Amino acid sequence: MAEAKEGELFTRSYQRSPTKLSDSIKARRRVAARFLASMSVDQLNKFPLIVKGELGAEYPYFNGWFHNGFWEKSDVSDFLSAITLWIRQAPNQLTVARDILEQEDLHYKMDDRGGIHFLVDAEFSSAVEAALSGLDRPEFTAARAALQEGLKALSPVKQSGKGLIRGVFEAVESSFLVVIGPNTANRLNKQSVDGCLKLILLDRYKEFPEAEDKVARVLETLNAWVREAHPYRHGAPFEQVHEAPIELALLSATSGMGFIRLFAGLR
Repeated sequence: MAEAKEGELFTRSYQRSPTKLSDSIKARRRVAARFLASMSVDQLNKFPLIVKGELGAEYPYFNGWFHNGFWEKSDVSDFLSAITLWIRQAPNQLTVARDILEQEDLHYKMDDRGGIHFLVDAEFSSAVEAALSGLDRPEFTAARAALQEGLKALSPVKQSGKGLIRGVFEAVESSFLVVIGPNTANRLNKQSVDGCLKLILLDRYKEFPEAEDKVARVLETLNAWVREAHPYRHGAPFEQVHEAPIELALLSATSGMGFIRLFAGLR
């Protein structure tokens, strides 16, 4: 996919993406509050017409333009594009809007012209949202928190491949421990994978042809991923800091989120 232009509307950069988009009602309310505080009466009256003209989106009207209703209820892609339209009217609010996206853990970045983009790309964002959706149950609270924390390492301001891998590993380990149950193991390693997870998978897939071979290959893949990711879990003396190249970190994180989806589906 061609790189999106700076300052472009989200709906025009990613309109064909089937990706489930990251959203937050708190972020929407914060944006609405800053929008209302930063715009003049004339700008507030013109903004709905700009939204309709640029996005073709509905803008509620009840004895006057219902701005809060638009910001809180609009489609996610329209919400993101409307932020860009707002920044075009109030460029001094760019830093405020950028901070809201980051502070509310929305998985986007804002360029210097107010355009909003995925932190990585649509495919990675799809994997992230699918993994988070699988962890949206009480027993996976710790795993979800760990994944969210790891994703913060993708922030353009403090990007860290090691931080991303560390958060994903913790999320995988936490969800793994939930699946194998209490009083079995207390960490994710080859011994616990082969000794605990193997039996669960064999029982689940026993009706499939060559189930043992299929399960063995999955376990081999998981153990290889654990070996690859494990060194980044630990600290090191300052002069030996082992930061992960971001391309390798994204590969590791994508694989890890696949295992999160597997474990979430086993519950």
